[in-house]
Amino acid sequence: VSGHGSDAAACTLAAPCRTLAHAFSLTNASGEIDVLDPAGYGSLTITKAISIVNDGVGTAGVIVPSSGIGIIINAGTNDAVSLRGLSIEGGGVGLTGIQFNTGASLTVENCVIRHMTGDGIDFYSTATSALTVSNSLVADNGREGIYLLPTGSATAVFNRVEANNNGGDGIFVDGHFSAGTNQINATVSDSVAAGNADVGFYSATLSGHAPTSLMVFHSVAANNLNGVYAQGTGATLRRANSTVTGNTHGWFVAGGVVASYGDNYIDGNGSNTGSLTPVARQ
Repeated sequence: VSGHGSDAAACTLAAPCRTLAHAFSLTNASGEIDVLDPAGYGSLTITKAISIVNDGVGTAGVIVPSSGIGIIINAGTNDAVSLRGLSIEGGGVGLTGIQFNTGASLTVENCVIRHMTGDGIDFYSTATSALTVSNSLVADNGREGIYLLPTGSATAVFNRVEANNNGGDGIFVDGHFSAGTNQINATVSDSVAAGNADVGFYSATLSGHAPTSLMVFHSVAANNLNGVYAQGTGATLRRANSTVTGNTHGWFVAGGVVASYGDNYIDGNGSNTGSLTPVARQ
């Protein structure tokens, strides 16, 4: 795709398309759409395995329409979707940046997702699926930065992610809608959740629903209402070599477990609720 392209073209290097949607319609399953130059490329619904790649040619923009969603993933059970180098802008009117409903996996790399009225990334997988987000900024959204709310089992890895200044939580792992036979496991490393109106890193579930595990390693929760929060029987949040500072509440335990490996830096918070559970390093 190119800002100088045309959707009447063949979507080749010599004759690029203008929008992601048209390029997607002409790309084989498991193929790749490459961004040639900076432009706005429109919203997209993904229904097959695909990679969308911007390797540094400038801003590859997705402007989210009013009350709309930038990129929707309704892919097949075995389909892997990869998004790299996109700037998804809500402009204070778009609802959600990325919404994953079905597929085997979603990889988000080197992306910026901002100014949604709702969430930056929603991961609503209905079957066993995986989410990976790296080197990305999810900020200034009206509700959650990244919301992991599957109805099936799910795994997630967040590496070098900043979830900042969101109206709800930074990174929220939620088992409320998933059956108790499922499992939701997420790991955060080298990441920051700062300035969020509610929780920086949040693990929650209900008794009888999927247990949730959120490991936070070498990361920072700063200047949120709550730094880290574990809510409900079956919700666990583990911290190792991480900093929790400047929050109204450093940690908040409400029926779940906030575990510490004893090598964290927790200071400068207003108060804490509940007790930490020590975990031995092995």
